[in-house]
This record gives sequence, C-alpha cells and structure tokens, in this order.
Amino acid sequence: MAMSNVQPLLLLVASLFFLPALHGAIDFEYCGKNGNDYGTVNRIQISQNPSVGPEESSSLTIYVYGSASKNITVGTLVYVTFKDGEFTGLLKTYNLCDVSACNTEAEIEAGTNFLLTLPEVLYVGFDEELKYSVSLRQKYVDEPIINMCVDFKVPTPSASTLFSA
Repeated sequence: MAMSNVQPLLLLVASLFFLPALHGAIDFEYCGKNGNDYGTVNRIQISQNPSVGPEESSSLTIYVYGSASKNITVGTLVYVTFKDGEFTGLLKTYNLCDVSACNTEAEIEAGTNFLLTLPEVLYVGFDEELKYSVSLRQKYVDEPIINMCVDFKVPTPSASTLFSA
C-alpha cells in the first residue's frame, strides 16, 4: 500500500525537475541540407523586449544554445532573417564576437558549448507561415557560405511563451 502512494509522488517530483528545462524552449529545425556544419543547436529561447512608445516596434532577443563540432572562426557572421512563403527578409546581422563569449583574438573552439545572444531583433508579427531563421555564415567570401542554420516559428505573444529573461 505504501508503494502505491510513493509512485505518484515520485512522478510528480520527476516532472517538476524537468519542467524548468522545457519552459520557453522553441521548436526548431535545421535549414535545408547544410544546417549544421559547425555543430548542433540544442535549444532556442526567445524573450520579448517591450515597446518604448506607440511609435516603436516590439523586438525580440533570441538565445541560441549549441555545441561546436568545428572551430567557429572570428570572421563568422550571424544572420537573422524571416521567411514568409517565397519571400526572405534580412532582420539583423551580427559579428560572432558581438553575440558570443569569443573575442577578436579567439574563436568558439570545437568541443565547447556556446550561447549566441541576439538582441533587438524586430518582431515581424505572427503568421502561421512566417518563420525566423538564424544562420552562421563565413564572412570572407563574396557569396557567404552558410555553415549552420535553424528555422523556427515565434509563438503568439503570451506570458507563457514570450518571457523576459
């Protein structure tokens, strides 16, 4: 009899243990065939930055957590775009070291975890077909080469999905 009371309690404790890890995580998928040359993306989180005034647009901060399988060099650019049907629009471009823990003399080394913090990304709005995309691209070529890319949808604004970090 004591065993039947313990099992639900253990299930409750286990579910509470894993609940914080799931809070705020956004579903994503790798773009096309060239999605993850630099490593893997483990998680994406989004926080909404409130508008300053009625004339201001809302913006997002996107957090990309991953692990590098190859060295990600200092000259890498981080692009944030949105896709709506056949249209792709550029929202923001960052230098890798402006949004990660690297500096101008270092890189994100293979075998390490990384966090890309992408602030002030324009919130385009919610549409079922609208996807955001974050990609890492080599800087020193005429036509940038995409070495990592993920697509994701931003959920409708609500307290449970868009949160302040």
